[in-house]
Amino acid sequence: MSGLPPDRDLPDDNDDIDAEDADDDVEDAPLGEGEAALGAAAAETTLDETLDERVETVLEELEGVIRRRDGVVLLLSVGTHIFAVLGGEFLEVALAPAIATAALRTPDTRPSPRGAGWIAFWPRNPDQFALDRAEAWVRLAHRRAFS
Repeated sequence: MSGLPPDRDLPDDNDDIDAEDADDDVEDAPLGEGEAALGAAAAETTLDETLDERVETVLEELEGVIRRRDGVVLLLSVGTHIFAVLGGEFLEVALAPAIATAALRTPDTRPSPRGAGWIAFWPRNPDQFALDRAEAWVRLAHRRAFS
């Protein structure tokens, strides 16, 4: 069993693949000079949004979030389960072990002293990519706490 839904049709080895479909197979190829330049430009773009603003925007979309101030940090929970901690320029989130391991390979992250599965994210230069990672981690941590 492949794990694909039963209604999913897979091409036979003899099916024709046009050039556009063949391009899908090179998604993991290194970026070309133009693509790399665009990514670098996006990373250097001045943002009108801070880490805490992005997280607050995401929290407005999530169900059942309880915010509790604890000194200079904001504890974010679902019921009694804390899933994230937000300080002005840092974020700590509780992730599934495999996701936490992957997250620790990204810039500006380290294990959080809060325990296993928790990561601390303190972006030195918060760019679009850093804010996108923070948003994804908050959504994942919330989903995990909510289930």
